[in-house]
Amino acid sequence: MFKIRSLKRPIRLDNDEGPPRFIFKEALAKVRCVIYRGDEVECPCCGRTFSLFLYSPYMATLCPNCLSIERYRLLCRYLDDETDFGKREMRVLDIAPMWSFQEFCRRHPKVDYLSIDIASPLAMRHMDIRALDLPDEHFDCVICYHVLEHIDEEMKALSELRRVLKPDGWAIIQVPIHVPRTIERDELTEAQAARILKFPDHLRAYGPEYIELLRAAGFAVEVVRFGREFDESELKRFGLDVTEDLYISRRG
Repeated sequence: MFKIRSLKRPIRLDNDEGPPRFIFKEALAKVRCVIYRGDEVECPCCGRTFSLFLYSPYMATLCPNCLSIERYRLLCRYLDDETDFGKREMRVLDIAPMWSFQEFCRRHPKVDYLSIDIASPLAMRHMDIRALDLPDEHFDCVICYHVLEHIDEEMKALSELRRVLKPDGWAIIQVPIHVPRTIERDELTEAQAARILKFPDHLRAYGPEYIELLRAAGFAVEVVRFGREFDESELKRFGLDVTEDLYISRRG
């Protein structure tokens, strides 16, 4: 049964049997699907084809339907092509959800999906990643995409993700990696922070040693350069981020 939870934006209908629905988002998506109908590009998140991806100064390109961005289209393609995601019954925890990934999970009826965030109206439950109100060893899959750069106690957050992951589960824990070494905001001048961190809510920029942080938190990590497996025409059709290596983490 659906019930209206709030008249604040975005208007949300809670579904006791799955992720909430956002009626205005869905209505606008249907309009965009008509405007941009075609077969030049294809979104791995929602499975639809269009004449083009939309341009956004912040995220570069958006799916006209589900508003996915490049790194989420890469993630969804990886999950479909390379894992058993949705092919068996599984519990999935999504940290700081994006609507596009929520709708991707909705397409997989065997996925028992839960999204959490400290405040986002998109999240099914509100809680702090550093103190998850969730049972030990509960989830088969944890998705944490570009969240840790916002967290002041990253190791505590990673410890919580490991705690709620099943012993045979796996997590994909991503951060933006774009500097030679990890650097904290308090090491930078205001001008340096604006140039290097780019966003005011980023507390640090990560370097290639990020993998050692995951290992120190107790994860065994495999770095998958999935985007590099596609040729130029495929990258253009699916709108993938070739620079986003995937950090597949399991309990060590």
